[in-house]
Amino acid sequence: MALRYCFEESKVRKTLERSRKNDLAVIDSDGIPVSVIKKARNRGVLIYDYLNVGALERERSYYNRFKHLRIASYDGWTGEYWVDVTDTEWRSHLFEEAEKKKKAGAIGLYIDNTDIMWMCAEALDGMDTMRKVPDEQDVFEALAGLLRDIRYKLGLVVMPNGGDTFVRALFALCADADKIVQTVNQEGVLYLDNQRQRKADTAYYTKYLDWCVSKGLYVRGIEYTKSRTAALRCRAYYAAHGYKGLYISKHKNLEGD
Repeated sequence: MALRYCFEESKVRKTLERSRKNDLAVIDSDGIPVSVIKKARNRGVLIYDYLNVGALERERSYYNRFKHLRIASYDGWTGEYWVDVTDTEWRSHLFEEAEKKKKAGAIGLYIDNTDIMWMCAEALDGMDTMRKVPDEQDVFEALAGLLRDIRYKLGLVVMPNGGDTFVRALFALCADADKIVQTVNQEGVLYLDNQRQRKADTAYYTKYLDWCVSKGLYVRGIEYTKSRTAALRCRAYYAAHGYKGLYISKHKNLEGD
């Protein structure tokens, strides 16, 4: 199975065209005609679509509708903001987005920014915030309820990207955790922005992903490097730890290369 991640709108069509039966294409379908997605799906391409649950991006068509829910700026990503996921209207919107993505042909969702739980618990207090920071437990319950609905009501695979604090809590607190989440994704275990990751960060992510493997989760990862030697090092590392999926990207914004 070939694995491709493409979140750059101008590259998604090409990524889908290059994908073959049983290949996995993880895409951001925003701005992409439904016909393009369905054509790939009918050809046997497995598609996971992007859903940003914990942050709001200025470029999205629904930005103005939800900008009152912004908590704080998202460091490193201009025009993106951590958002209050405890808001009922926001969660309803996310479920509706998931439903649209399923109708277009997605079989799973790349769930981004469940890190909002950790941010609310550890990082946002004391920052220049735009609204009251929600309670960590309330954030957990909101996320768990949303993913449970997406999994059970829509039948979509949910693949959290990062969000180790949330994923660990889910397995500690929910008896059906293994039915809600069966696969995870992690960026930059070894390489980030074409630089070797800090040893402490590699150790932290490795400990988390090893735990995921022990729980029977299918682990995928994205490593950002232009070096062939580094790519080979990543492949060996992933194989040694039992991480099943690896995507090497030269681009931070994931262009499906």
